[in-house]
Amino acid sequence: MGSKQKREALADPRLFIGIRPTADTQLFLDSLVNHCRQQLGQSAERDVRWTSQANRHLTLAFLGETPAELIPPLEAGILDIADRIQACQARVVTLQPFPKSRSRLLAAELLPNPDLDRLHECCRGLMKQLDLEPESAAYRPHFTLGRNRRGFSRLPPVMLDRIVDLDNIVLYQSRMTPGGSQYHPLLEAELSGPAQSG
Repeated sequence: MGSKQKREALADPRLFIGIRPTADTQLFLDSLVNHCRQQLGQSAERDVRWTSQANRHLTLAFLGETPAELIPPLEAGILDIADRIQACQARVVTLQPFPKSRSRLLAAELLPNPDLDRLHECCRGLMKQLDLEPESAAYRPHFTLGRNRRGFSRLPPVMLDRIVDLDNIVLYQSRMTPGGSQYHPLLEAELSGPAQSG
């Protein structure tokens, strides 16, 4: 184990809460990546680091470096959220650089809706219960599809209209590897809460 990996093993784990794409959503995201590859061409496409299927997720809350002793109460809180919140759907509306036109990320962005907002707020509430500071930026749900240090300005934005199912909640740990960050699920639960009236 190298010195960098030893330091990381001793450091607090980097965590986030997210949603794993369903199999149908993965196929849809694959089709978007294939479209981008064709648009970019071989020479430009070589500069892109595409997000693997295993790493794709929709972030609900970014925790960052988190004391390991908080993992059990985080897992308990996530299981509680899964019992209270029902599976929902959201609409993918754009494929473009994220969060700005000159950004190095390429993402499929979703339109916020009350169900997704409620799930996001539950995760923020769990963080506050554990004295963790939620991000202050406005919530913009998205699936990251690729990274390019030169950006994606040569890719024109694509307007989309695709409904995707959001049926799970996952506690992920981000681990650095020679090939980049890998996201490992520490806990996954099905969203199985009761249907909301009205």
